[in-house]
Amino acid sequence: MAEQVRLVAAIDFGTHGTGFAWSFASERDREPVHRRINLFDDWEGQPTNYVKNLTAVLLDSAGEVLEWGHQASRRFQMESREHPEYEYAQGFKMGLLPETGKAVRSASPAGATTSPRQLIASYLKAFRRFALDRIIAGSRVQEDEILWVLTVPAIWQDRERQIMRDCAVEAGFPAESERLLIAIEPEVAALYCRFDTGHSGVGAAGDRFMVVDAGGGTVDITAYEKTEHGLTEIGYPSGGSLGSTYIDRYLLETVLPKRLGSEFMKRARHLEPGAFVALSDEWERNKRSFDPENRRSVLLQMSHRLFRIMEESDTRRLAAIQNGVDDAIELGFEEVMGLFDHVTKPILKLVDEQLRQIGSKSVQRVMLVGGFAQSRYLQERLRSHLSRRTELVVPSKPSWAVLLGAVHLGLEPTLIRGRRTRFTYGVATAKPFDIVRDPANLRLIKYDGTALCDNRFDSFVEVNEVVEPGREVHRSYFPVLEQQREMSLRLFVSEKSDPRYVTDDTCRCVGELTMDMTPTLSSPPDERCIEMTMIFGGTEVEARARDVRSGKEVKTHIHFS
Repeated sequence: MAEQVRLVAAIDFGTHGTGFAWSFASERDREPVHRRINLFDDWEGQPTNYVKNLTAVLLDSAGEVLEWGHQASRRFQMESREHPEYEYAQGFKMGLLPETGKAVRSASPAGATTSPRQLIASYLKAFRRFALDRIIAGSRVQEDEILWVLTVPAIWQDRERQIMRDCAVEAGFPAESERLLIAIEPEVAALYCRFDTGHSGVGAAGDRFMVVDAGGGTVDITAYEKTEHGLTEIGYPSGGSLGSTYIDRYLLETVLPKRLGSEFMKRARHLEPGAFVALSDEWERNKRSFDPENRRSVLLQMSHRLFRIMEESDTRRLAAIQNGVDDAIELGFEEVMGLFDHVTKPILKLVDEQLRQIGSKSVQRVMLVGGFAQSRYLQERLRSHLSRRTELVVPSKPSWAVLLGAVHLGLEPTLIRGRRTRFTYGVATAKPFDIVRDPANLRLIKYDGTALCDNRFDSFVEVNEVVEPGREVHRSYFPVLEQQREMSLRLFVSEKSDPRYVTDDTCRCVGELTMDMTPTLSSPPDERCIEMTMIFGGTEVEARARDVRSGKEVKTHIHFS
């Protein structure tokens, strides 16, 4: 940890809720179970004290933030009718995944007009200012003495992680990787489980456990082995858009239109868009307390603003479907279970797949964390699904796991002893031409007459390889032309373990480093060496190139577009 860092602050940026926690850097010298970590749970407009505020923003017609968090929800419900130009958005975190862009919930009459990336940056800007003010007031440190840790889902690949970093920098967070650490949610949750003083039971070195991080927007699953000095990833990160938010989405997009009719839904969204936010809040309270052992139905009271725009035909339709109930949405016990099963069944399949990939040694226990982990229905489904040899453990504070674990990671980044690579990483280069295997159109002649094959993939690490943090892999490259004035090193990734050419369908260019070689033109070509280094094992991959003779160096984070 850099000497100037006096405090570590973590932000658990979630689809449904976002929170922050902090600790003095000196706490790293304490035993993890005794570290003092500060939490904030007194948000304005919050129904009850909780460590997370609502991940929501209310924007004006110019895209400026009017309110954020619970206050955004309240103000939109109060003023949406008078201000149809307002845009209220939730779920925008998951909009970074191209296939889940629809997860962004806009309650404005005109629909979403602001991109997920802009929404994230706007929200983080407001959240950062709020958190920073309270951290400084409570610690008396300076802003430039803080190391920030920002969490992202494990299923996010390098592209989404990079965009999140870019959004954070746009929001005012430091750009330096030494001051802004991107943390993987189930990874830091695993650290929390390791240090939890409750009944998590992560034991001695060699203990193997799976983490199921069930949040609002995503479910992330991977597995770890406890070592003497930290954790090593043994699982294969998997998951999907299976968080509790997708239960809400199915309710709003499928169940309610069946009850109220698609025409009424369109009319209501135009006239009273804030009323559906209120209805969603009512469902959120019921969803949290749903007990599978209590077979009662769930009653969602409709707000007066929603009820008053119902026409007589709408009321008759609702009463006919609900055995006379026309002033609320009544969901039978089986119907609520069906809503939950839209995400719980795929979660169980992902757990099975993870166990299959880990292999014969498997794991001793499954740790269920995240906001959705508080659901008794999910707990019971998972517990009954696991074999008797595998214990389900819900830590003492499952919804705090990512937030507190992120602080631990910021205090001791070396606690993660090994991470599994998501791709094969390499560089486009020229290698000796194989007349049998290589196509003629890739043939080129080196200055000394040697036949080379262009566009060959030179691998640095392979996909699914476990690498320790900070592992450096070096390669040396020499000019093809005798008077070559520069060398461009194009960086590629592939989902295959051994791609031969960078032009293969599985390969994708993710960056480029260009070295000026004019200062060494007078040197013999075989002495004009460019050393390429890629650094693995962190949550982001770095690359640098150095002219060995001149000492000039260029660096880059791999750019995933």
